[in-house]
Amino acid sequence: MTIFRCALLVIFAVLSNPIFSQITAPTASYSSATHYTSPPQDDIFVFCDNIGAGVGELKAVSNDGTSGWTFTWMKWDSGAADFTIPVIIENNQSESVLTNLSDGLYRVVVEKGLETFEDQAWVLNNANANPSLTLILMDCVGLHFVASFLPVDLKYNDIRSGNPNDLKSVLDETTDRVVKFSMLRNSEVILSAAESLGVLPYLQTNKSFIDLEAFEGERPYVVVVQDQYNCVFESVTIMTSTDKVKAEFSVDPMAGEAPLEVAFDNKSVNADDFEWFLYQDFDRIANATTVEDSLLVDGIITDEGPIDYTYLHPGNYFVKLIASSENVDGTCIDEFNFKKEGTPIVVDTSLVQVPNVFTPNGDGRNDIFRVKSQSLKSFSATIINRWGRVVYEWKDPEGGWNGKVNGKWATPGTYFYVITATGREEQKKKYTKKGSFMLIRK
Repeated sequence: MTIFRCALLVIFAVLSNPIFSQITAPTASYSSATHYTSPPQDDIFVFCDNIGAGVGELKAVSNDGTSGWTFTWMKWDSGAADFTIPVIIENNQSESVLTNLSDGLYRVVVEKGLETFEDQAWVLNNANANPSLTLILMDCVGLHFVASFLPVDLKYNDIRSGNPNDLKSVLDETTDRVVKFSMLRNSEVILSAAESLGVLPYLQTNKSFIDLEAFEGERPYVVVVQDQYNCVFESVTIMTSTDKVKAEFSVDPMAGEAPLEVAFDNKSVNADDFEWFLYQDFDRIANATTVEDSLLVDGIITDEGPIDYTYLHPGNYFVKLIASSENVDGTCIDEFNFKKEGTPIVVDTSLVQVPNVFTPNGDGRNDIFRVKSQSLKSFSATIINRWGRVVYEWKDPEGGWNGKVNGKWATPGTYFYVITATGREEQKKKYTKKGSFMLIRK
């Protein structure tokens, strides 16, 4: 009878030489090999045990994958220094799975006829205590938390040393050992940090977090820790509000011709008092000697949302909002303005453009002789035929000539225009345009 004895060395050994790979642990969070005083070495499988009841699970598979094999499981007895603790015997099987295992070294002997194989592996349950999360300060900056976690140092017995009390750490100080912290608000990760563990024994690891977000009402916070064995532990939930103030608003529309009426939508958070600064055009602010000189209105608007404001003159404008709130620690303040965000309110400069071709043929395209204009305070247009007779006049920039004279189609040919207009710039911009255009009827 030939007996093959080995310890599984991760998946590489499974793939390269499956005849010596009897025990696996698909649900393990971490695996490594022992460092006994002398070989051969055994596998170590770590399991995340959040309930502290023993959740280890080992699987043994027959060499040829067929049934008819007997699986005999035993557990190491440190007092006897041998596998003398019976676990279970399963007959006529192709594989055998043990569940809910406590800590210890397990051996399986797999037999069929004259063939016998055996393997052994450690089960270590990681029943670490959950981290703690403490809110230590709430101020205008945000919410200040401290998360604490004490990592467990999992150990196994060196069964080759002959000393039942000779324990060794699964992860020694030559192994990369990192604990990862994640702060969650409303079940979403908002902050994270990592800590490399120091020398043994492990000390409590503390991490500070500051949530700078402003919100209204209460929100749930938890800290989640992934330890050095890839196990995840979660703190008790903390419900808290915040004193953090956020100033924010939107405008509609952002651009257009003068006069441009703009509506302000106050989206500030946790604020009770508001100061609105509606500033002059960028180019004029540099010449202002006081705050009032740079404002479009007298003084500062102190209201939750100012009434819609009409910009009468072309230019690039910005608005600043200072939002604040009183609390037991003082006054929390935040500021938001469009100049800082690089998105000014743009009021288009005045413009007058005249077409040179006109085709009033009823096809829906270019049927109206219309002057393109914007940001005008006054407008007047006159159409004259080649004999100097006025055939049409209008004063609405949105209006135009439909190509008829006294209800009849005008004769194709050359016509002349005279247009006068005044832009809405503060330093009045006047237009006088004279020229000709072709009336074509196809």
